[in-house]
Formats: sequence, structure tokens, C-alpha cells
Amino acid sequence: MHKLEKKGIETRTFFIPMHEQPVFQDMGLFKGERYPVAEELARTGMYLPSSSGLNEEEIRFICDAIEDINKVR
Repeated sequence: MHKLEKKGIETRTFFIPMHEQPVFQDMGLFKGERYPVAEELARTGMYLPSSSGLNEEEIRFICDAIEDINKVR
């Protein structure tokens, strides 16, 4: 995410799984339950710009930045 932000592309972390949200824990839900797929998505996922107002040039810029970052890995 930091590498995209350095390129001027706004991102943010992915969702917090329901079983980890305090509001549900306070209600006594999901006690001791694990959801590995949701936990992995929350740990590794991120939101990318997805506005319907993005033009083709902006979309290409975002895609190119992701490709460049992945090449370095």
C-alpha cells in the first residue's frame, strides 16, 4: 500500500471481519470462533480506487503502478 501511495494512488486497508468487530463481541457473538479466510483477507486485502468517475488514463496508471510494484517482488 505504501508503494502505491508513493505513486499518488490512494488505498486503504480491507474490512475488519465481523467476528473481530467489538460491537459483535460486546453482544456475545463469535466467542472463540475463528474464520481463517476472513482473517487472511483482512490481513492482506486492500481497497483500490474504483470510482465510476475514473477515466481510462487513470485506470491505466493504477494498473501500470501495480504491475511495476509486482515486478520488483
